[in-house]
Amino acid sequence: MPNRNLLLVVSAVMSFLGVFAFAKDSDGRSVISAADQQKLTEKWGQVFTDAFVKDLAQLESDGTTAETAVKTVANEFAAQSQKDAQTIADLQAQIKTLKDENAKLALLPGQGGEAVVKTDGDMEKKTFKPDMSLLHNKNYYAATGDAWTGDTTVDTTELKQEFGKYVSSDKLTIFQKLVGPITCTNYMSTIITDKFEVRASQASITSVLQTFTPRFTPKGKTKFTPMTIKQYPMKINVEVYPSDIINDVLGYLYDEKLEPKDMPIVRYIVEQLIKPKLDEDREIALVKGRYKEPEASGSSYTPNEVNETCDGFLTQLCDLKKASDTDITWLLDGTASLGEGEQLLNEVEQAADEVAPLYKNKTMFIHADPDLILKYSRAYRDKYPNTKNQDGEKVKVDYTKFTFAPIEGMRGTGAFFITPKENFKHVMSRNPKNVNLRMTTDDYLAKVLGEWREGVGFWIKEAIFAYIPDALITELSPAELGV
Repeated sequence: MPNRNLLLVVSAVMSFLGVFAFAKDSDGRSVISAADQQKLTEKWGQVFTDAFVKDLAQLESDGTTAETAVKTVANEFAAQSQKDAQTIADLQAQIKTLKDENAKLALLPGQGGEAVVKTDGDMEKKTFKPDMSLLHNKNYYAATGDAWTGDTTVDTTELKQEFGKYVSSDKLTIFQKLVGPITCTNYMSTIITDKFEVRASQASITSVLQTFTPRFTPKGKTKFTPMTIKQYPMKINVEVYPSDIINDVLGYLYDEKLEPKDMPIVRYIVEQLIKPKLDEDREIALVKGRYKEPEASGSSYTPNEVNETCDGFLTQLCDLKKASDTDITWLLDGTASLGEGEQLLNEVEQAADEVAPLYKNKTMFIHADPDLILKYSRAYRDKYPNTKNQDGEKVKVDYTKFTFAPIEGMRGTGAFFITPKENFKHVMSRNPKNVNLRMTTDDYLAKVLGEWREGVGFWIKEAIFAYIPDALITELSPAELGV
């Protein structure tokens, strides 16, 4: 049997070179090309390469190929690993049996246990009991007049004592879940910065090649108009009365294997109650929102509505279209609303043709109203009933590199726009590790608080190709706002 260490080295080299087998000479022996030897030398040095070539030749001196030897040893390792796994499983089962026996012995009368022995000699199972010295458990007992059944609430002034550790130890994970990707941000490139506004500083060069002349002659300048993307202060202030969610909480939180202090009440409130609503709210705000300054009322503020927390990207496009901005390519300009059936197919193809030549060969998404994509897909199916969509839910425009991307916040708008991902920006104020996420308690009330800044927008105007229906401009850029 060849040296196993050598076979491990052979396997590592094959993996590094990205091959399943070495090239062979006329005698069927492995050959390391000069190019591959150069790669090995750059990785591990000349001494290693020379020694490896020599050892490889010696390994195959008995007629066995290196690949066969490696495979044989790999099979042996797999068999041994399976055997070891079974041994570990058997030992774990034995340990569990011993622990169960010890637990029963510890609960026998006179051993300090709390088990109850029935008259027939069978032992009842000891069930989990909450800490009845805590106020929320006392209140539940007083309100129901019932003993612990595993169907109760978990929260009052002792929330911090029992569950507060989840606020600190899982703060990063919780916040990442809160402000994680939604359908629109999945198609954006994200910038993390402490600046309140960011602005593009450079653009792509279209071409540099030209005929030689003995003078410096910069070639046709590409016009680009950088846009400013603002960040808006956002927060969550959520109040939860755990007594209102008794039935939902219990199955998730009370586990006989856990002590009360280890039960993830904070994670439950965030994941099950707050996050679904926050995802929905952020989708609305980042797509169709228009920022409004909070109004002070004495020493307090009136909370803004969801669509007043920031300027959404569709709102920005409506403002630019209303202002007749000529730096942006307005697709199907003059078309108040899109048609149906074959007319819709023709309009989408025309829109794709209107994209600037510089971008036509670039793979891009058509960010669109999901209802519009559904209409397009059905119209395409009706016109070409024998054509099967090989990509499933991915809908492409024929003979282009453009694929539809449904954005839930655009549903019902009838709008769509095309732009590179690099030009579609999502800006956040800070790394989630530094976000201030807190939880406080006030008698029976639990409060979750968090603050951050966030915004969306575009980098360069000339890379935006958008169709905005007239009705949407009326909705998002009404005359009374003075836009």
